[in-house]
Amino acid sequence: MNTLTTGPLDRADASVSRPLPASDAPRRTLAQRLGYALTLSCVALGAAGAGCTNLLGWGGDDDAETNGGNDTGSLDSGCSDNIEFFKANLWDPIMSSKCTVCHTETGLAKGTRLVFDTSGTDEALQANFEAARNIAAIEVNGESTLLLRPSGRHPDGHGGGALIPFQSDDYVAFEKFVNRVNLGVGCEDQPVACEPDMVSGRRVLRRLSRVEFDRTVADLLGVDTTGYILPTDANVEGFDNNADALLYAGTDVQLMRDAAEDIAARVIEAPGSLVPCEIATGDDACATELFERFGRRAFRRPLAQEDRSRYMELYRSVKADEGFAGGIQAMIAAALQSPYFLYRPEIGAAAADGTYQLLPHEIASQLSYMIWSSMPDDELLSKAESGELATPAGISAEVDRMMLDPRADAGVLRFFKTWLQLSAKPTKDMGAYPEYTEAVRQAIEKETAAFVRHLIREGSGSLNEMYTASYSYVNEELASFYGLPAPGGALDQDGMTRVDLTGSNRMGILTLGSVLSTHAHAAGSSPVHRGKFVREQLLCQPLPPPPAGLDVKPPQPDPTKSTRERFSEHSSNEACGSCHALIDGIGFGFEHFDGVGRYRDSDDGHPVDASGNIVGAEGTSGPFDGTAELAQKLAESPDAQACFTLQWLRFGFGAMDQAELSCMAEQITGQLGPEDLTVAGVIKAIARSPRFTRRLAEVATGAGPVTEPGDEEPSGTDNDPPPTNGDFDVEEKVDSVWDTGGCKSVTVTNLGETRAAWAVTLQVDGTPSDVWNAKAEATNAGVKFTGVDWNAELERGASAGFGFCWRE
Repeated sequence: MNTLTTGPLDRADASVSRPLPASDAPRRTLAQRLGYALTLSCVALGAAGAGCTNLLGWGGDDDAETNGGNDTGSLDSGCSDNIEFFKANLWDPIMSSKCTVCHTETGLAKGTRLVFDTSGTDEALQANFEAARNIAAIEVNGESTLLLRPSGRHPDGHGGGALIPFQSDDYVAFEKFVNRVNLGVGCEDQPVACEPDMVSGRRVLRRLSRVEFDRTVADLLGVDTTGYILPTDANVEGFDNNADALLYAGTDVQLMRDAAEDIAARVIEAPGSLVPCEIATGDDACATELFERFGRRAFRRPLAQEDRSRYMELYRSVKADEGFAGGIQAMIAAALQSPYFLYRPEIGAAAADGTYQLLPHEIASQLSYMIWSSMPDDELLSKAESGELATPAGISAEVDRMMLDPRADAGVLRFFKTWLQLSAKPTKDMGAYPEYTEAVRQAIEKETAAFVRHLIREGSGSLNEMYTASYSYVNEELASFYGLPAPGGALDQDGMTRVDLTGSNRMGILTLGSVLSTHAHAAGSSPVHRGKFVREQLLCQPLPPPPAGLDVKPPQPDPTKSTRERFSEHSSNEACGSCHALIDGIGFGFEHFDGVGRYRDSDDGHPVDASGNIVGAEGTSGPFDGTAELAQKLAESPDAQACFTLQWLRFGFGAMDQAELSCMAEQITGQLGPEDLTVAGVIKAIARSPRFTRRLAEVATGAGPVTEPGDEEPSGTDNDPPPTNGDFDVEEKVDSVWDTGGCKSVTVTNLGETRAAWAVTLQVDGTPSDVWNAKAEATNAGVKFTGVDWNAELERGASAGFGFCWRE
């Protein structure tokens, strides 16, 4: 749920609100070079030529007359900076990445009124602006085609699907553009610029992910929780730590309670050094000393007097019936269910410039979870308390120290595994690959861990070494599987030996067995999977999923054709070719490696052709032959360099595709330069950025007032009656209901005499899973909904509409 849920033993902890997920700001491309030709929505539409052109529409010759359309011609009535607004708010962040496969002179929509020039010149920008402006002027049933087509609401549909969700931030940007060019309304809305060192990002509370929970409990209490049944973490574009996706539902609370109570019981059975006295003779003084040390580390901040009072009161109440052991067990179990343990605040305190300055312990936790995926150690907490994290220099020094700690090995490996999408165990057809045993699979996992460890420990940690390293780590079984000579060097901590790959056709991360076996089919290689992996994960050029109902099964095996020949048939269909050119041309470069990562010169008797070509990426485009040339190309690619930085930003901030992150990626990459673009260098640059220590005020309204422990007002009880909604009329409409949830639309009308900010509290039969046009906060009386920036206040008699879905 979108709140910090207290555990049943932690009744004294006041509930702490967590902002509901807010739509990201319109996304920017990393640079204009990353934006061209990047959508799969037109893949294999099942029709070619003119049929596809009609499907894709966008103001074809008969569009204006369809369903009451009105081709008014562009009014362009007023705003002097419309082109700048178009570039900053539509072209760079949206259209250049979501529209330019189909809407170009060679794409499927080449016969429509919306055809873009992707040459990147000023003349091209002018032409693209005029094309969009003209489509904006075409109305169907009173609404602009530029709003109807990309949102999928046009009566004739949109062959590319709904690329811009209705009323999302992207949709609002389109709507502002339409109002500007058609009505001259909204000229005060300025183009969004990417400014150096700007403060960005909203304040959030970030739930510990499963990996973070396991590692934190291990570091805090020495308890292994890897086998526990805990809430599942949502995966957002490969990352498992997305702040908006990590929520607790009703049943999750019980799972966390069960885990906390079991962990506490295990601690009491083997207290080690945690309890500063003998369990059998423990007293209140011992319990006080225990909480002073344990509580500070568990909550990752200095303790307030209110903390001490609450937990000691709990300890004494349980001790009266169950003795000292029962009392401290209850104390530990309660702390593990507290929001102060389960969530990481990035809230801060109001600063003079209108931003929010993160508190020292919040900065310390950001550092530890980005580098170690676990809690701060005592030294980091002490430096936070002493003020040593108050300057960029102090933060940089701490990054250097933390990167030398062995915990960085696991933390950085976690980034690589999520970035390279290696978290899931590959499923293989043992009939096709009988040699791919469990022992080989485990050795491949160890190879990845050893490679990353060497990269950041003995190596440079640079992108160039990451892509072109002439070494890897194997044991005898994996060496035999790869066809390499038996290793003869010293064994590392996992029983692996470093080997020289010179002359072996292997190089860097692209030929790690984990990467090759994961991005392949169960019984064969896959140019599509591998090409898509490079395009999305290494170049940061997102590809939407194919249209619903499309048959995406790979071509059937044909002994008369190689894998490349079978997959090349995509290009013979115009409906597929322009899209698959973005993927297959990269994926064919991996064809010297089979579905489990072994090198081959022939594919079932057919000579392997590993020549490839990258298109649609200005800084990387061009031909190559095989993974070695592809690796070198990526190592030198400004696209891949900026993408590597962006992926670390996504991981470090638990956020996806915000315009500010793309701006930061460009700036950090440019500041560091290719030679200094290393794992440690990127982490340090992120930690020194304004966003790491400050957040914007205007995006924090969903969080409610920020208080330190002990300052909270009572949050009420479960028996409190629902509050009235004041001078606002509330109309609820059930849109849909299913076995496990439903959706509602709500209209709020201001019945008062003056303009006012609205807030309504509703009873929800479950956990809100999606909210639009509003922010939500769970309270003991129900779910409190408030407005967003543009509808937060209502004039007398005015109404605002919002909606939400819930799941039971």
